[in-house]
Amino acid sequence: MRRQVVITGCGVVTAAGSELGPFWDNLMAGACFIGPVRAFSCPGLDPLTGTEVELPEPDAAEENAQGGRCAQLTLAAARRALAHAGLRSGSPELEEAGVVVGTTLGEERQVGDLDDRWPASGADAIDAGFLARSDNHRLATLVAARHGFGGPTVVSATACSSGNAAIAWGYELVSSGAADLMLVAGADALTRSIYTGFQRMGALSKGICHPFDRRLDGVSFGEGAGALVLEEAGRARRRGAPLHAELAGYGLSNDAHHITAPDPNGEGTVAAIRQALATSGTSLEEVDYVSAHGTGTPYNDVAETRAMKAVFGERARQVPISSIKSMLGHTNGAASAIEAVACTLALRHQAVPPTANLTEPHPECDLDYVPLRGRPLRVRTCLNLSAGFGGFNVCVVLKRAP
Repeated sequence: MRRQVVITGCGVVTAAGSELGPFWDNLMAGACFIGPVRAFSCPGLDPLTGTEVELPEPDAAEENAQGGRCAQLTLAAARRALAHAGLRSGSPELEEAGVVVGTTLGEERQVGDLDDRWPASGADAIDAGFLARSDNHRLATLVAARHGFGGPTVVSATACSSGNAAIAWGYELVSSGAADLMLVAGADALTRSIYTGFQRMGALSKGICHPFDRRLDGVSFGEGAGALVLEEAGRARRRGAPLHAELAGYGLSNDAHHITAPDPNGEGTVAAIRQALATSGTSLEEVDYVSAHGTGTPYNDVAETRAMKAVFGERARQVPISSIKSMLGHTNGAASAIEAVACTLALRHQAVPPTANLTEPHPECDLDYVPLRGRPLRVRTCLNLSAGFGGFNVCVVLKRAP
């Protein structure tokens, strides 16, 4: 028998804010944070646009940890989620708890720095701590070591659905009884490779992305992290934890279509949604909001719209859908974890965030995408959608706190 899983803590590190209050207010206002990238340049592609994050002040243990920028983003979001859940670092209740972190690129920025320094200065210019900073397992093990998590510790890499995949993995461990508490997160930092790769595919926006808009011209990128604390509901109540939402189920699928392009009719997305509804015992009529993958590319946004119509039928036009990537850019493995936090806040505040920059819908994107500003709404159930290269689709179902 499945156990009930609740969300007791959330943390974010984003360009829209690293505290939940400002983060939510900025989303609801439709504030777009996409602007010039200053951390590095890409000759031939400049000027780059995206969302850069100012890392929160680290605590002493984080400052001394060996980890690259992606690890620092992960640590900061995890610390905030634990504090929001009322959990103390190093407490006995974390000894058997676990960590799952999803990422697309991990510490690839560290590897890129190596590629720059080695030819210019030779191997002796590479310090001995390079490997510790560049290995992606550090994203999870640093969090575990910092806070005393002694349970299952995993890094998940399913391209841009990695954040949701981490959430699904954590849900599975708690609902099955393998763990009572899991910290799940998604994190990624900006890298040259992601800009170069998308530019060569013709999928990089020339400025600011416009999900579902007639001006669809590609992705804008960002960086950040999102983290959630998942607990077995009875345990959470016994310790007096705040219950922010229920994590009710998930669905996984693969398009089995193309290494980069989604199935044009969104068939993989349809399969993931239907599986998520079935595992969570949710009817179509109960779904009040869909947090879309919504990247701002014609391939994705049209396919996602077709998927919504295939799943919901005539009701597709009545379900509000939005993409917060219009404000934060696509934060890769962090995206769906940050979006899960946004869904949790939507359930708490009974309102949904908008799709910024949407002034004239694309002819094939003719649903309710909550343009420009957030909307008060009765929200009982959210679907959080994500998709990744290779056809990875993950749908997570979140409901109002029990």
